Amino acid sequence: MTDSRPDDRPGEPEVLVSVDDGVATIVLNRPARKNAITGPMMDRLAEAFHEVAAREDVGAVLFHGADGGFCSGLDLGEYNADPPPSWLPTALDSLVGAHRAIYACPVPVVGALERFAINGGAAFALACDLLVAGQTAFLQVGEIRQGLAAPMNLAWLLARRPASVAEQLTLSGRRFTGPDLHRLGIALDVVADGGVLDAARLLATEIASYPRAGALAIKATTRALHEGGGPGGDDDWFDWPSPGTRCRLADRFDLGGPNERFDGRPSVLLA
Repeated sequence: MTDSRPDDRPGEPEVLVSVDDGVATIVLNRPARKNAITGPMMDRLAEAFHEVAAREDVGAVLFHGADGGFCSGLDLGEYNADPPPSWLPTALDSLVGAHRAIYACPVPVVGALERFAINGGAAFALACDLLVAGQTAFLQVGEIRQGLAAPMNLAWLLARRPASVAEQLTLSGRRFTGPDLHRLGIALDVVADGGVLDAARLLATEIASYPRAGALAIKATTRALHEGGGPGGDDDWFDWPSPGTRCRLADRFDLGGPNERFDGRPSVLLA
């Protein structure tokens, strides 16, 4: 999470999109804030993934952060601003919409994990179908240290990996470096820190060079046979942090009274 509010690049979009040689590159572009999350940024990220998903000339997506860092999580300076930003009431919907758009992307998403992916930023690294990480780059799901839930991280972890892996990342709150992520089956490749983006781009270009129909079929079949789309099918993994889902889960598991962490400001749920 990022607390300070330095000026970013004025006039530049918070998410950049370009297509070259069959690869759509999507970049989180708030480097002065360590590519930290805001509601408008999430709206643009969802738009970017919807845009590239509709293009038949795209065979893979390369997803990374600007200026050699992935994403530091929520921009707390923006979320806690006084007066609150106009987008705050819809911030959770924006975040969920971004994750849904990534989930719906029909072609492989290759992530370049440079330097850090923290809390909400870690969820976007975990959203990638294939992840290339630097030797000293780290992923940290640290919400437990703040007494918070980590719904988006858990959504991706439990959709794809054993509960034991999800528990190691979320219950320890530790930093997991590139070699750790490779050991856990989260990173496909671990390379020298300075070569992460090039290695991820090479992987995405290689995948995009294959017949597109194969990647579409493999990704769709994997979702249908392994992930099942979530506890109730489709992409409802990402509905778990919503108040309505909390109530249904409380009834199902006899959790008792309401959990205050799910009743506060939207920023409590994000990440």
